[in-house]
Amino acid sequence: MKYIQRCTTLATLALIGSLLTPALAEETTSSNALRIGSGPDGKVYELLVRDMRAVCGNEVPIVNAPSIGGIPNLMKLSASEIDLGIVQVDTLKEIGRDGDENIQSLQAVMPLHINLLHILSLRGGFRVGELTKSYLPWKNEDTREVKVVRKFSDLRGLKVAAVGSTSLLGQRLNNQYGYGMTLYKADSDDEAVKWLKEGQVHAIFTDGGWPLPSVARHKTDSGLQMVEYDLQPQPPFSIVKRNYQNLDAFNLPFLGSPNLLVTRPFKPNGEMGKRVAALQSCLLKNLDVLQEGRFHAAWKEIKNPTDTLGVTRFTRGK
Repeated sequence: MKYIQRCTTLATLALIGSLLTPALAEETTSSNALRIGSGPDGKVYELLVRDMRAVCGNEVPIVNAPSIGGIPNLMKLSASEIDLGIVQVDTLKEIGRDGDENIQSLQAVMPLHINLLHILSLRGGFRVGELTKSYLPWKNEDTREVKVVRKFSDLRGLKVAAVGSTSLLGQRLNNQYGYGMTLYKADSDDEAVKWLKEGQVHAIFTDGGWPLPSVARHKTDSGLQMVEYDLQPQPPFSIVKRNYQNLDAFNLPFLGSPNLLVTRPFKPNGEMGKRVAALQSCLLKNLDVLQEGRFHAAWKEIKNPTDTLGVTRFTRGK
């Protein structure tokens, strides 16, 4: 387990190298293809890029560049390893604020869905004073207090496995509220669940659009439960209520952060700028198709496709 130090934004950059994944998993013979940084296979970022290819691939070739998520996408954009990427607005602004000009100059193609902080814990709780290696109900003869984590404010002083970009979000919340959580970086949702069931952590942070496949796969008999976010968020964060019937979680409050599809600042009339403009135009033209067709539910969250949440909008040349 890798312990995540509490840190400022500058120190956060030291974590980024461990989040990067090998370059493109998909090869293409077309040099005209736009390389879009997405996320892990099967999670919402990757599924959205898959939808983009299905709807707009005939107008502009697209290559999916999978990663762990928003932070490595920003790093790859800065290093010109990809052309576009999906990122969270708060992450973009926080990392860009400390001086990476390549990140500061990124432009928004369009807003996307809201990322939700998913928090999982053990349905049966844990004995106060120790972590147990069993998530089954405690024996009656054990008289120690059992604590069940039901809401975010129950996490004071506890151990949390942070998957992907939630390591940065977890640090931010720790610093903001002074909760004294100990964060451990998990390389995958599977690893985090393993740690939780083995009793090495009290809870899991993972994020993504709703419904998140890595959460929706768990059933009530898995020993896991959802944890509600019960604090007052600050912009650009918001509270979003969603359901996970598979875990008996209904109208559960989540901490939400908006996403953007961003691009490097290509010249609007240059070849790359024209390709980005073609993708932007195609997505806007087919937004109804994406929202009403057999595509991911996250597309339905886009209310104003030109609202880039304060980030400079990419505009095509005349």
